[in-house]
Amino acid sequence: MSSIVCPSRCLAAQHGFSPVAAQAAHGYTGTMRALVLLAVLPLAACSLPGRETLAPNPVAPQASEIAATDAFTGRIPLVTIQPGTTDFAAPLKSAVAQALAIKPQAAFEVTAQAPQGIAPDDAVTFLQNLAPLASIVAQSIRADGVAADRVTLAARTGGQAPVILVYVK
Repeated sequence: MSSIVCPSRCLAAQHGFSPVAAQAAHGYTGTMRALVLLAVLPLAACSLPGRETLAPNPVAPQASEIAATDAFTGRIPLVTIQPGTTDFAAPLKSAVAQALAIKPQAAFEVTAQAPQGIAPDDAVTFLQNLAPLASIVAQSIRADGVAADRVTLAARTGGQAPVILVYVK
């Protein structure tokens, strides 16, 4: 019974190389790389599954999420101040300074916002309670160096909670 012995294995054993090193010496690694690339190439043409594949029927948003996005009517406030907040001066000053650095002639709108979907009398009460804080916020913006004619006050209903919103125009 005869056995066939690969010459590269014999050379590898004689010179203390591993079989992989012997294959590299004979140029087999280029062939191996090409085979691996040929095996992977068909997978490269495939696209990864997207969300629509993993969730073909997405969950509909809740009414509260829709109301929250509609509350801003396409505008995103620079600052949102909750009623009862007293330490808003430093963050407000920083936000105003950053807005002015981007747009030096920016105008600011301070809006008192009552919750949407409440009785008109309740909305009036919320807005009357927010008016003093909105006025203080507007004065703080003016104190930060913004001209009085570029700071306005507004009141409206929207959102789910009473807040003071500062917009950049």
